[in-house]
Amino acid sequence: MKLTILSLLLFLNFNFIVAQTAEEYNLQSIEKANEGKYSAALKDIDKALEIDSLNIEYLISKAYLHYDLKEFQESYNVFSHVIFLDGNSVSYNGRGMVMETVGEMEMAIEDYSMAIDNAENDTIRASALSNRAASYSKIRNFNLAYEDLIKAYSIDSTSLSVLTNLGAICDEIGKGDETLKYLLKALEVDPDFYPAYGNIGYKYQEMGQHEMAIKYYDKVLEFNPEEPLGYSNRSFNYYKLGDFKQAMKDIDKSLKLYPSNSYAYRVKALILLKDGKTEKACENLQIAIEYGFTERFGNEVLSLQREFCK
Repeated sequence: MKLTILSLLLFLNFNFIVAQTAEEYNLQSIEKANEGKYSAALKDIDKALEIDSLNIEYLISKAYLHYDLKEFQESYNVFSHVIFLDGNSVSYNGRGMVMETVGEMEMAIEDYSMAIDNAENDTIRASALSNRAASYSKIRNFNLAYEDLIKAYSIDSTSLSVLTNLGAICDEIGKGDETLKYLLKALEVDPDFYPAYGNIGYKYQEMGQHEMAIKYYDKVLEFNPEEPLGYSNRSFNYYKLGDFKQAMKDIDKSLKLYPSNSYAYRVKALILLKDGKTEKACENLQIAIEYGFTERFGNEVLSLQREFCK
């Protein structure tokens, strides 16, 4: 009898020792998420929440994991639950990100505004300002986007996202002389931050310095050979230099990587027009419109349609 009781006690003690805490599951989830294993990370955070169901940190992690898995409704629901429980600015910022991703810019702006107004610290406020600026930019309200970015810059002048977005916005509001200042500062902060190279390339492209633009897009593609916007922008500069063969090669690569890129269809149409292939060019102009070129970039494609696609 004593042996049996002792064995039972040892067994129970063993189970107690190996049982994981909520925080251990949370740490496992973070580790897996950092490795890009979002489904496995979600399972671990759910186990943490089974133990501590009202832990705000765990709930926010769950919401972001659903976002990473492109489960936007689930992400929205969890962020909304956290807002109901706690109303913290991180959750408003996260839910705004979900709304921005699914194209609901007005709702995104409302949530980002709540995050800004209720920010617990400057880090969250700067993040929400930068995010709201992105939403304003997507509805082409560049002046408000610039105002938000300048506020974010006053909080953190070394933020790569703020510096890069300021560089992109300045040309839109007649402050093009400030563009390179912010973009070059971004490279001072991080010389390996390739999006800044892309925006510098675009600035030189707008200035008509196409060879210099190509050098910066080469740098983008050196860092990331699978970057579709690097190919589409470089293609346009080859087009402007009259190298239509290389331009077509780049634009086809871009569309293979990013088939819904409206800007790329516009570039391809321009190349086809130079090659005398008007019918195919018009097909690409129409696809550009269907993928939202006009809403994002203005009426250029509509003007080309009126001129060549009668």
